[in-house]
Amino acid sequence: MKTIAIIGSCDTKYKEAAYMRERIEAEGVGALVIDVATGPNSSYNYDVSREEVAAAAGTPWEEMEPKTKGEKIAFMMEAAAGYVEKLYDEGKIDGVVSAGGLQNTVMATNAMKRLPIGFPKVMATTVASGKKTFDLVVGDKDIVTIPSICDFTGLNLVTKQIMANACACCVGMVKSAGEVLKKGKKPVIGVTLMGITNTGACAAVEELERLGMEVIGFHATGVGGAIMEQMAADGLIDGILDLTLHEITEAYFGGGFSYGEDSKYRLVKAASKQVPLVAAAGGIDFIDFGINEFPPRMDERVYMMHNATMAHIKLLPDEAELTTAVIVERLEKIDYPVKFLIPTDGMRHNTRKGEELYYKEVDDIIIRQLKNIKNKNVEIITIPGNLDTEEWGIQAAHHMIDELMERGVLKEKIQY
Repeated sequence: MKTIAIIGSCDTKYKEAAYMRERIEAEGVGALVIDVATGPNSSYNYDVSREEVAAAAGTPWEEMEPKTKGEKIAFMMEAAAGYVEKLYDEGKIDGVVSAGGLQNTVMATNAMKRLPIGFPKVMATTVASGKKTFDLVVGDKDIVTIPSICDFTGLNLVTKQIMANACACCVGMVKSAGEVLKKGKKPVIGVTLMGITNTGACAAVEELERLGMEVIGFHATGVGGAIMEQMAADGLIDGILDLTLHEITEAYFGGGFSYGEDSKYRLVKAASKQVPLVAAAGGIDFIDFGINEFPPRMDERVYMMHNATMAHIKLLPDEAELTTAVIVERLEKIDYPVKFLIPTDGMRHNTRKGEELYYKEVDDIIIRQLKNIKNKNVEIITIPGNLDTEEWGIQAAHHMIDELMERGVLKEKIQY
């Protein structure tokens, strides 16, 4: 029988745990309730006690009791994650589900994030509301998130339906899908893109597919690039065509639509595993901010409205120097052969002469710094034209194929 793990604080959420068990078992699937309580009250309706979870992590719960609440939560987060990961490794669970507020959400999703993409994970949570950041819940994994509508203070007409939906969702995946990602015979290439590089990137995708590759596109708006790098580091991606490094520029400003904490991994995590890499200067010349959070010096800036509430803003010359320096610094540290592609006529659409975001001084600053990279492992390649064109994207795809052949990923020469 297939089994779904239920992660819950069974001192305060024992009624919810019992109800979720009932719903899962009614569908002919086994349930395993794992208690992650940290409070002083007794727990009920669990299969695995917090004492068992703590002992499996090498620390008797008695040693944790005198600790502060924060220390207990931090310990149990890691202990529970390790316990759930071990259950997965041993083939004892086929899915995981949870419901709760902030503490239970952080506890449960920390464990879910240890599990591979494709493995069923469902979180019904109070956190999925308002302006809270989504990465608090899902991180870089495929955790299905269901807003709880109300708080989990027992069983009522709302919480029962929300939890029933969460359980049915997890059961459905366990019964009908829920396969962990497995690579096929084709080499897998990750490509970064966003709307402003979409034409060039999609042309590259189509060309790579025509040449026999399997291609996964990642939207470089805060988390996509970091997820791609993690998948590459995990061995799920054989090569990276990183056409859109915009997230690194956005991270310098610490905000905006495309900002993400994990941007610190861009050009870092996959490179640490020496994944074949062809990168490009896509989207590094601008930032995207809402009209209610415009950066200073707007009177000096060249910008255009992307929609009614958000603008695409060209960097100022001094900002271009500083943000490009971040990219250069990361490229200088790469210790294996990679390629870096530079366009001559714009790093996104709307940046050619006469268009809204044309600013030659800024482009020249960026290009000059990139061409001055001293690292001999980084081959600088200039491709004439604008990055966001079909012609440019096709040439970028060919350089990716060249890199795969040079690195031995492709055993036979491919004719374009």
